[in-house]
Amino acid sequence: MSKWINKRKVSILNLAPPSKPGPALQATPVGEQEFEQLFHFAFKCFRLFALTPGLMDRQKDRYRVRNTRWMMLIVLLLVVVAWIALFETFFIERRTALITGIANHIQFLMNTIALTVAWVVPQLKADELGSILDGFLLIDRELSSYNVHEVAGYKRVSFLLRYGVVLLALMSLTVYDGFVSFVQLTTVEVWYWLSHQLPFIIYAMAFLHAYVLIYWLHARFRRLNTLVEQYYRQGHIFAPARQTIISFATMVKLDEESAVGEELHSVGRREISDDLQVLAIVSRTIDLGQKIESYFGPLFLTVYTALFSVTTIQSYYCYLHLTAKGDRGLSIETLVLSGGIILYNVIAIVALPYICEQVESESKLLMSYLSKLSMKHSQVAQHSSIWFPNLISSVRFSAFGFFTINYNMLSGLVAGMVTYLIIFIQFNSMVPAGKDDTHHTRKQHVTEERF
Repeated sequence: MSKWINKRKVSILNLAPPSKPGPALQATPVGEQEFEQLFHFAFKCFRLFALTPGLMDRQKDRYRVRNTRWMMLIVLLLVVVAWIALFETFFIERRTALITGIANHIQFLMNTIALTVAWVVPQLKADELGSILDGFLLIDRELSSYNVHEVAGYKRVSFLLRYGVVLLALMSLTVYDGFVSFVQLTTVEVWYWLSHQLPFIIYAMAFLHAYVLIYWLHARFRRLNTLVEQYYRQGHIFAPARQTIISFATMVKLDEESAVGEELHSVGRREISDDLQVLAIVSRTIDLGQKIESYFGPLFLTVYTALFSVTTIQSYYCYLHLTAKGDRGLSIETLVLSGGIILYNVIAIVALPYICEQVESESKLLMSYLSKLSMKHSQVAQHSSIWFPNLISSVRFSAFGFFTINYNMLSGLVAGMVTYLIIFIQFNSMVPAGKDDTHHTRKQHVTEERF
């Protein structure tokens, strides 16, 4: 009968240095507390637009996200008012061409659907937003234990700069829109103007919320790549802040019929442990990306549909102005407004694919390191070659699976806009405008006495 014994055994204890006398250590690391406060601050900023659940309070040294009745009631009232305004627009008399009127109704409908999703979905997914926060904190805690320094990317100043720039841009467009609507076109009512303007502001801020969370995820991927690169190049991970026990043993097989023992390869427990710990962090990071995708999936689908519709219709309005004869086209101010709306929509359309491509690029770099690790340590980490490709294969963001948010989406979006713009132009030529019709985008019926 064969027997297995340890030929030799080496144990290394790497204990943390004794703590110096002083105040008690905090239960939560400083960096983790800073991010919690930043997340809470961002939560309150987006709550001003009803884009987050009602409350985020601290319970047992950690923040919890939960719904409140008053917030759900406010959102319900806002949604009802938005749909009532949409219903009322169908009964407004306009001196516009038939196709232009249909285009206006399409804008209203798509904007209202996107507005409803941007308001309602966050109230139904409070637990998911809380799990996203927990995912960020858990990844930060594990990366900090390996002494991977934070990448400057999610500080409060950086967030405030983005938030302020987007808010200022939206306010500028809103003020100019009000000037065109109430000074140039004096027949526009306030509720009619708000029903056009409010959805654009709300889902633009909702897109900023998604951009911020994906940007923070991108910062974690960069830190994770730093860790994996260190492990690949140096063969080990330095973790001076924690206690480690490293044990190496050589297994020897003794055969009772032979006096010679057969020595097998040495097994490094630390190496296997490092593999598993890196895999765990990679898995949690990818899982966090999937949670963000699930949380914003309905928003991506409806808002991109609305942006597609509005951009196409505003391009159609610009075409009408450029081809109109006499004074039947848009005014110069309204033409500039339509151009501004198109520009802002293009920025919103491109911003998310940009940051999603950044995350995907970091994930490809991570896959490269992990693939090299699986080949380098194939003798002692055979499980790595199985886990690495599967873990990294799903780091992408999609709109409920209908399309992927990346640069490839833009080509299809542009092709669709051109196609529907041609359809609008063809229908407009088939159903020409009457003598008294105008193409003002926000002009109501004007009585004959005005003229």
